[in-house]
Amino acid sequence: MKGLTVQELTEDTAYGLELEFISGVKGAARKIYNTRIQKLGLIVAGFMIYLHPHRLQVLGNTEISYLKNLDADDARKIIQELCKLDIVAFVVTRNLKIPDYLIDESQQQNIPLLRTKLVTSVFIERVTKFLQEKLAPTGIVHGVFMEIMGVGVLILGRSGIGKSENALELVMRGHRLVTDDIVEVTKMGPIELFGRAPEMIKNLLEVRGIGIVDIRHLFGVSAVRDQKKIDLVVELMDWNDTTDYDRVGLREEKYRLLGIDLPLVKVPVSPGRNVSAIIELACRNYILKKEGVHTAQELEARMLRSMETERNE
Repeated sequence: MKGLTVQELTEDTAYGLELEFISGVKGAARKIYNTRIQKLGLIVAGFMIYLHPHRLQVLGNTEISYLKNLDADDARKIIQELCKLDIVAFVVTRNLKIPDYLIDESQQQNIPLLRTKLVTSVFIERVTKFLQEKLAPTGIVHGVFMEIMGVGVLILGRSGIGKSENALELVMRGHRLVTDDIVEVTKMGPIELFGRAPEMIKNLLEVRGIGIVDIRHLFGVSAVRDQKKIDLVVELMDWNDTTDYDRVGLREEKYRLLGIDLPLVKVPVSPGRNVSAIIELACRNYILKKEGVHTAQELEARMLRSMETERNE
């Protein structure tokens, strides 16, 4: 299972967590596996049954004030009992002064004790986003990923079938490249997949006969983007005269990626077919379907009504 160390949490700069170690540095290698955060709340009053030890434990003004108002021995006993439960890490917010017994106990048990100057609500919002991205399921897909009229289109097909050449044509039509050849896919939430380019090949496109070109330098910043949600999959296939291709559009096919089913359009490739225009058309059709306009189903309904009318005459 993918995990994130407490040390990696403290090294963040992108999300502005602003964490510092107070004690328990020897536990910096402890791993966080859960994206959910727990605010200790009633647990500091001794209700240990509500504790989820595998989550990051947050102490705000309420928890620290409560501990300070307790008898020192009672408060120490609660913290000692808490630290026996394999806590992954404590975070104290608002730059609050931390009771000495919490510092001592976390140090003895090698439990990381961190502090941030952020207020509790802001910290929880930021650290949740951080953990969701870092702990999200990921995968690698070989293909081209583009944004076409706002639709994130993953273009698949065998090597040499023309994925990159069609991507170049689409860029020249005003659409945007996300990545060529390798797509890093991240599952964000239960039903959304996002694709991005590995840093090494960001903005680059391979065109056979020309070589590697930099789309951003050639066409400007508007021709590329860093990340996009994957909405549609288009698979380019070699034309086969014996294959019965869908000519109406009633067949709804799916492409399964990281446990999520994505709409799939299979496009046969042959000399003379303008594949880039067909990919663009597939995106326009996808947008219409999202708006409730399904041309193939409307045609089928029209034909059925016509047949019913003829039978009744």
